[in-house]
Amino acid sequence: MITKAIICNKLKVLLKYYQELKQLSHGVTLEIYCSDLATRRSIERQIQLIVELGTDVNNMLLKKLNLGSADYFNSFIDLAESGVLEPDFALKIAPSTGLRNILVHEYTKIDDTIVYQSIADVKHYYGMYLKVMAEYLECDLNHSS
Repeated sequence: MITKAIICNKLKVLLKYYQELKQLSHGVTLEIYCSDLATRRSIERQIQLIVELGTDVNNMLLKKLNLGSADYFNSFIDLAESGVLEPDFALKIAPSTGLRNILVHEYTKIDDTIVYQSIADVKHYYGMYLKVMAEYLECDLNHSS
């Protein structure tokens, strides 16, 4: 059974990954990002983890609301349709799932410039996502359980 506490704990892990991405990307220029393989792979992995955990939280909440589950992209849309997320916000954050798919499956050659440019969006939208979801679920992300 999916409980609020389980989802809140997932959000705490997401917050940890989010903070790690902020740390990893702090002060990183496009030149550094493109030339430093370790930095590039670390940031790519953090983005992947953030998106995967966000969609996991989405699907857990959808199931808790008896709405089933959805693919990565549509999990954000379905939460908007159920009133959890604002529709405009869902349409802005949902495309992060496409970036995750490229990073994981390498459907196309990974364009380092596009990934680098997406770092700011991931930090912005998932920072907002954490706030909205913590408020909706009444999670205290500042204290461990």
